Amino acid sequence: MRDGALLGEGRTLIDDLLSEQQLLTPVAIFSRRHERDTEPAQAKYYSDLIPLSRPEAGEQYAFAVDLDACTGCKACVTACHNLNGLDDDETWRDVGVLFGGTALEPVQQPITTACHHCVDPACMNGCPVNAYDKDPVTGIVHHLDDQCIGCQYCIWKCPYDVPKYSKQRGIVRKCDMCSSRLAVGEAPACVQACPNQAITITLINKQQIAQGWKKQDNFLPCSPDPGYTLPTTQYRTRKTLPANMRPGDFFKNQPGHPHQPLIAMLVLTQLSVGAFCTAMILRLIFPSGLLSELTPFHSLVALLLGFLALGASTMHLGRPLEAWRSFVGLKTSWLSREIIVFGLFAMLALIYAGSFWLPALTRFLNIAFFLSSPRLQNALGIGVTITGLAGVFSSMMIYRDTRRTFWQMKFTALKFAGTTLVLGPATILLTMTLQSVFAPAIAAQSAFRDVVVLLCGFLAIAMTVKLLWELTVFTYLKDREWTDMKRTALLMLGALKLATIPRFICGAIGGVVLPALVAFNLLPPVFALGILPFSLSGELLERYLFFAAAIPHKMPGGIAP
Repeated sequence: MRDGALLGEGRTLIDDLLSEQQLLTPVAIFSRRHERDTEPAQAKYYSDLIPLSRPEAGEQYAFAVDLDACTGCKACVTACHNLNGLDDDETWRDVGVLFGGTALEPVQQPITTACHHCVDPACMNGCPVNAYDKDPVTGIVHHLDDQCIGCQYCIWKCPYDVPKYSKQRGIVRKCDMCSSRLAVGEAPACVQACPNQAITITLINKQQIAQGWKKQDNFLPCSPDPGYTLPTTQYRTRKTLPANMRPGDFFKNQPGHPHQPLIAMLVLTQLSVGAFCTAMILRLIFPSGLLSELTPFHSLVALLLGFLALGASTMHLGRPLEAWRSFVGLKTSWLSREIIVFGLFAMLALIYAGSFWLPALTRFLNIAFFLSSPRLQNALGIGVTITGLAGVFSSMMIYRDTRRTFWQMKFTALKFAGTTLVLGPATILLTMTLQSVFAPAIAAQSAFRDVVVLLCGFLAIAMTVKLLWELTVFTYLKDREWTDMKRTALLMLGALKLATIPRFICGAIGGVVLPALVAFNLLPPVFALGILPFSLSGELLERYLFFAAAIPHKMPGGIAP
């Protein structure tokens, strides 16, 4: 065909080529628009997906999620992970799924979740070192990495499973809504990465959020109660989600982290407090020479076990050398209060125990005789008792404040108080029996047998009540719904049965059988030496179950493997 030849209806090849040149490619269009417009190339990311203005008084930034646009592709998760340089097993944004509906009309709804930057953040309120800060202008809840000691209490406090512990750094970290990007007009990584623009940043009125959650049970199906922290994330949909929606991991039931250092800390502090309290009560009931002979050795054992407990607690911290700052959260954190009260308990216990040993070691010091005054020793003993009980109460409140069902006050208080009441007398029985073995004159005193019978009888009753109360957890197996307590009971009979069965065996032998046999003179008092080892083993296993069988609150997760 020659140049200029006609191509149908009078058109030539040159005409077609010229027409084709008028059709711009996407790259050319983008280039011309950028050349013509004054707005930055990334304009869409702040004009469409983030507010054009800063929050005004009473407002703050919040995530808004369009559930109808979310496909669960996890592009947001990948973008967040890459931009923030997270560890391989660390995520600040997660994607779950809800299932519901009927067999004929099933419903599946992907859910993307991150920090909700709550109006009343539980993580911030519980932190003992004030490692959280809520920006007064933007409302973003920041985690201050340099102040964190890695106690991980904020992980328990947050009902949405937001803070994540980094073993590599020994601290907790979390989403900050990419605040450095927002400050310069850039959208957060998750917002930019979503191919369907399902995630945006919006402005919300904090007062309206507080009032709104008081009128609603949930801001998302199967999510924790929003009235606790007042989350700000806005989940929007034009659909009506079925009432039977359940998370993909709803029936996933696996043990939690046992937190071994905290097991040792809780049991041994309660043992130490119980031992000092028992000794003080015995001194009031039996004001005889026997208690004067028993108290020095007993107080020394109780002191050493108490210090061992406090030392074990530091092993739970990612940054134990920074633990000295734990008092700064005293105003809002029960963990700070526990640390301060037990610190005072340890100081008074040291002086109290030393008052029985110092005179024998330093008779030439006047202070030694001053400390050995019975009146001062009784005053110190009362101080040790009061601060010790206050420390145990603080421990109860730490776990009650997390709002986990298995850690409710009615369970935690009886367990912690029961351990104090059981291991205190058991420790006294051990120390006085050991002393009687090496000093037969002690066992020859008439009050010795009376003390043994009293302690054994009390111990048998206390342990019986405690074991029966712990067995009530299995009554929740009859729940028709898949409740947290039913899940706990199933864990204890399933994955945790190797701890559950020995717990009740050790408790029954050490706390019921041996004390009863010794109290009724069916076994000689020397068998009281076995009471503490069995009872202590049982209480350590009970505290292991306390952590491992607790069901944490969290946002809807993905399909259970």
